[in-house]
Amino acid sequence: MTFQTLFDQFKNLSSGTDAFKQLKIACEQNIIENQNPSENIAYYLIYGFAKTYVLLYEDQAVSSAFAEKAKNQLLDYMQQINQALLLNESEVVLKTLNQVSEHYMQSDRIF
Repeated sequence: MTFQTLFDQFKNLSSGTDAFKQLKIACEQNIIENQNPSENIAYYLIYGFAKTYVLLYEDQAVSSAFAEKAKNQLLDYMQQINQALLLNESEVVLKTLNQVSEHYMQSDRIF
């Protein structure tokens, strides 16, 4: 599965913990099966975000607005990473992953 496919699948899921669970599992499988180091790093970063969301909110009632905000933030990160991966330039991918990480650290860290 490519990162683009993973991104498209997550985009089409409803907002909520189940979507993040599915994303986490798919990332984990892709890390094991994929041979592209740039994609593996991207999968690992997204896996961490999805795993954190599940751990924090699986047993809690969250508003649909909150769930939508979290999903949109992650989709934005995935969009940026996907665009970088499509260029197939390691330097661009690394720069994008760093930008995503920096943005996350300055955000509300909702996941």
